[in-house]
Amino acid sequence: MTEPDTLFTPLTIGRHRMRNRIVNTPHQTHLAQGGRVTPAQIGYYEARAAGGAGMIVTGSWSTWRRTWPTPLVNLAADPEAHDGHVALAEAVHRHDTLLVGQLHDSGRQGSSGWQRLPLLAPSAIADPIVREVPKELEHHEIEEMVAAHAASAAALCAAGWDGVEVFAAQGYALAQFLSPQVNRRDDEYGGDADSRLRVLLDVISAVRVAMGPEPLLGVRMNTTDLIVGGLDVQDACAIARALERTGSVDYLSLSAGSNEVYPSWIADMSAPRAPFAESAAVVADSVDLPVLVTTRIKDRADAEQVLRDGRIDMVGMTRALIADPDLPRKLQAGEDASIRPCIGCNQGCLGSLLAGGALRCTVNVSVGRETLPPPVVRQRQHALVVGAGPAGLQAAVSLAEQGHEVQVWERAEQPGGQLALARLVPTRAELGSILDHLLHRALTLGVTVRSSKEATVDDVIASDADVVVLATGSAPDRTGFSGAFPAITAIPGHDRSHVCSALDILAAPFFSARRAVVVDDDPHGQATSVAEHLGMLGVETHLVTRAIHPGHWAGAANFEPLHRRLGAAGVRVHTSTWVERIEATSVALRGVYDGHRWALEGVDAVVLATGNHADTFLYDGLRAAGADLPVIRIGDCLAPRRLDQAIWDGATIDLEVTSVS
Repeated sequence: MTEPDTLFTPLTIGRHRMRNRIVNTPHQTHLAQGGRVTPAQIGYYEARAAGGAGMIVTGSWSTWRRTWPTPLVNLAADPEAHDGHVALAEAVHRHDTLLVGQLHDSGRQGSSGWQRLPLLAPSAIADPIVREVPKELEHHEIEEMVAAHAASAAALCAAGWDGVEVFAAQGYALAQFLSPQVNRRDDEYGGDADSRLRVLLDVISAVRVAMGPEPLLGVRMNTTDLIVGGLDVQDACAIARALERTGSVDYLSLSAGSNEVYPSWIADMSAPRAPFAESAAVVADSVDLPVLVTTRIKDRADAEQVLRDGRIDMVGMTRALIADPDLPRKLQAGEDASIRPCIGCNQGCLGSLLAGGALRCTVNVSVGRETLPPPVVRQRQHALVVGAGPAGLQAAVSLAEQGHEVQVWERAEQPGGQLALARLVPTRAELGSILDHLLHRALTLGVTVRSSKEATVDDVIASDADVVVLATGSAPDRTGFSGAFPAITAIPGHDRSHVCSALDILAAPFFSARRAVVVDDDPHGQATSVAEHLGMLGVETHLVTRAIHPGHWAGAANFEPLHRRLGAAGVRVHTSTWVERIEATSVALRGVYDGHRWALEGVDAVVLATGNHADTFLYDGLRAAGADLPVIRIGDCLAPRRLDQAIWDGATIDLEVTSVS
């Protein structure tokens, strides 16, 4: 059995030494400009190196200008990018961390929106997510692609990087050649397994020649494609052995999946921990190369479990490092409780990228802003924070870290606000980990937290606070009003006794309905969470939404896993549909576009999840009383928004510059 400190045992890979087994694996940042490294990008990677990561593999550095998806993505071989590459290497190496660049080509999983040129792939088969038919690569284009990989590797190593990682996983370009499902070629690059492997072996050979024997050469590959007709673990073992036989490969980075099961390799909080570790161990047994595995490895327990029997050598902890770049240092110091946890929501990281923005993090507002200086506190103040939801707790932590004296009043018995209810849904339970962290951090910093404390206007005025931060949250709308039908101010029957809100359901100790209807016009996930919750309880659940599909809040990052969960819970979805009225035992429905009318009978519970309204009661009372006290509103009591925005409000609070109302 591995000793507990195995995570921090040095590891030799090729001709290089890692100080520990923690790897910041490749992920896009969209922090580049014109394909070149920016100060923000250097700050981002240097923070992870300073935090103790043993190796950073940047992603995704485009190898081929022809398939370069956007100027927000780095271009490896651009001569104008050299100085930035040098600066990035120097920044990372200052902290004894290895720097490796992933050589990326998307193939049919790319984007033609910027260059307006067709995508290129082994075969002209549309990707299930991108849905664009690519152009089949001709022989001269394959040769150009191989040469582009070699030139990119040479460029990065010339800038002082420690090596490169060839990307042949997760359904991207080189993985498309490997896949018997996607590669339909009948030439020397298609057909049997050896022919499908040819391009990858050509790339490895060209890269090794271009950069010489010293730099690291890794390969990211799948242990399984997770789809019928794709590669399985035995295929992966054969590929791994072939890569080892080249004598050029120094390590394997193992993943799984492709766009047919997107985003399985960026699995959200509903997925099991370290889902690919078992198949990675099988592949590791087939070779003598050092092996890295990633995805949903969040904390010490996850990492040690993966490393325990010595079959796997390194762990990728990427989203955990996005959430807290100091995770390795804190783990080594035994400060596990101080680590800001990744909650696996994919909202700020993946969701932001898919929306065309730069990398962000729901729980860490410093991502992409690492170079900004902290607030300057000229005068220590006593701050009263009213509300201990995520916005209030984060504000308390931020103000205490700045040196202010802070107390928090929370009217409920337990802190957490609506997030404390959302965590009760089993597949959303990790949402609560950020509450636990913020509360622990606040108490460690000396913040006074008073539960079951109703904040009245008189109490607030009588407090000795220099400034009041209102984080009183929001309350559910109970009328069923939808902005899509503004002439209907309330659904007839919304006030019947069997009609409740999503929060009422989550807060209830038990629920005995047989057939429930969840009415969805909700931007924040309440409708889908409560529908899933009821379905898992065995309630026949109907989810009615005016949209063409439920769960718009999820975006592309979470859409497929959300709908898989709804299906597994037996939730019946009625799209493009709205409620005309609620009767004692039925709900009258109407098609939004076709006007078709019908009813769901035998309904004994109706759940309205139609948004929230800001709780301004205390704010309005303070204004009416003419209180001569600075007041700052944050989170949902300012406007009902998302979790990342609530935490942003709390984390960026600065009493020196924040305007008060």
